[in-house]
Amino acid sequence: MRNQSRLPIFRYGPLAIRTVFTVVAVLLSSLVIPATSSAVSLTGESSTYLQSRQTGDGTKELPLYEYLNFSVSDLGKESISFQFGGWLRYELKNGDADHRTTNDLSYAYLSYRNSVANTMVNVGRILVFEGVASDRVDGVYVKTDLKHNFGLSAYGGMPAETGTDLAGNKNIYGTRLSYQSPGLYQIGLSYLKEEKNSEQFRKEEGVDLWVKPVAKVELMGKSRYNAINSAWSDHSYFLVLGPFSKLRLSTEATQINYKDYFTGTTSSVFDLSKSSIDPNDKVRILGEEAAFKATDTVSVSLDYKAYTYEIAGKASYYGGKIAYSSARTVGAGLSLHKMAGETNKLKYDEYRIYGFRKIGHTEVTVDALDVKYAEAINDVKDAYSLTLAAAYEISPSMKLGADVEYSKNPDFDKDLRTMIKLTYLFDTAKTGNKAAAQGAPKAGTIQQAMAAPLTEQGKPKEGN
Repeated sequence: MRNQSRLPIFRYGPLAIRTVFTVVAVLLSSLVIPATSSAVSLTGESSTYLQSRQTGDGTKELPLYEYLNFSVSDLGKESISFQFGGWLRYELKNGDADHRTTNDLSYAYLSYRNSVANTMVNVGRILVFEGVASDRVDGVYVKTDLKHNFGLSAYGGMPAETGTDLAGNKNIYGTRLSYQSPGLYQIGLSYLKEEKNSEQFRKEEGVDLWVKPVAKVELMGKSRYNAINSAWSDHSYFLVLGPFSKLRLSTEATQINYKDYFTGTTSSVFDLSKSSIDPNDKVRILGEEAAFKATDTVSVSLDYKAYTYEIAGKASYYGGKIAYSSARTVGAGLSLHKMAGETNKLKYDEYRIYGFRKIGHTEVTVDALDVKYAEAINDVKDAYSLTLAAAYEISPSMKLGADVEYSKNPDFDKDLRTMIKLTYLFDTAKTGNKAAAQGAPKAGTIQQAMAAPLTEQGKPKEGN
């Protein structure tokens, strides 16, 4: 997803953020819910991380993270809910007062759903996954079914951005029209336009489809057109065959034009001027994976991807893996891959081995990754990482864990990171629902599956 935001909205200490936001949710519920209502539920998840690490210049950091997601459901007689997701980072050891705290409001919106015509209306900071759109918007989103198997969605507001110098009046709007034969196919046509100070910043059009002509054959994908540059920016299509007995085949065909794909970037994460990617390059990817379920506990897979870059040349990535898992209490895996390319960074062998074991309320995971380059990069020919993670389930709703990771790569001679994490699930529902953030955005539609993933900027790296 392209859009992320950093807003100075949080002014609470990281240890108090869970309490403050929960109180706000309860107060919101008490204000808008009639006194006769007893079905209101507050569900969510809080994750607190304390990490120790060292930056490239040798500075030691001790950041504390708080991630909070919650949902207030069944507001009144109508199907109304409130969804919230955000995070805060506070540097305990270094940093001045102006840069010690960073935060992000991922989403916060009021949602209305009606079974008539499958109508949905979201208002606030919303997540939009519709055809060419994979954005966060401060505005409104509406979706409904039309007659004769047609469907329509529309959205508009201000784009939520991060790490960019794009000041001025901003607005974004778009729509998607779809037609489907239930269980057989769905095709969608979408449009998006973003303006800065009344000038075009992004203008994209696209088509997406999902087809299942017969059982065990499924095709999905989309194509996007950059209307400002008058060029196709990308095509991504996936074909899944099976399972046939115990075999499943997955095929990928992707083509990306970086210059057109990243036009109108609204996040510094996708600023090609700060990366090693040549913005004038193009890539075609053809891939195949064959997964075989050997037994109820053992699976084997082989995969191959062919990369064809116009500037960086060709590269092939191939290998296989074997995994063992038994009732989610014990498991292990081994994978071997090779990247054969025309540049030093695309010439390496990759090995990974991992294992986990759960005994009672305790789970331990070990994960080792080794990358051997054909030619040394920054005097490093063997890059590796070793992670040890342990977690203890204090209660069905609370888990405490710790990770230790040691790595060496072309960017860090020695990198040691430790992390303590506490996860808490809460649920005030009186109906016995499991503690989970009900109604929070979940990937599942074709558009979401094909969209770029939503990333939470600043989230610490975790072990398995």
